[in-house]
Amino acid sequence: MGAGSSSLALESEGGSSPLRPNLDDIPESSVASILMHLDPPEICKLAKVNKTFHGASLADFVWETKLPSNYKYLVEKILGQSPESLSKKEIYARLCQPNCFEDGTKVYISIYPSDLFFFFFFAFL
Repeated sequence: MGAGSSSLALESEGGSSPLRPNLDDIPESSVASILMHLDPPEICKLAKVNKTFHGASLADFVWETKLPSNYKYLVEKILGQSPESLSKKEIYARLCQPNCFEDGTKVYISIYPSDLFFFFFFAFL
């Protein structure tokens, strides 16, 4: 997350009055600190506000608060990948989707609010 320069000190083209502050003037790290306290659907909605909010919504520490404490184990066992190879947002999204074990058992995981519940559905093929 980078810190952009504020446009507050710039002068408007037509005169010497300073520009009015806007949402782009809020540091991305500050936005991310707020987003980490919101629910995932709210984070995704706010990511559409502007580039600063979008960048803040990608921060790993925002999504890590939404994951269960054993998410690394789940990524290895259910997704078959290393947790370090995925962003926390991607881990959250992929664990929320239906996943299959090798034997065809479908697993639906509810990770809201950071509690882990397994729902097993067996595929009889």
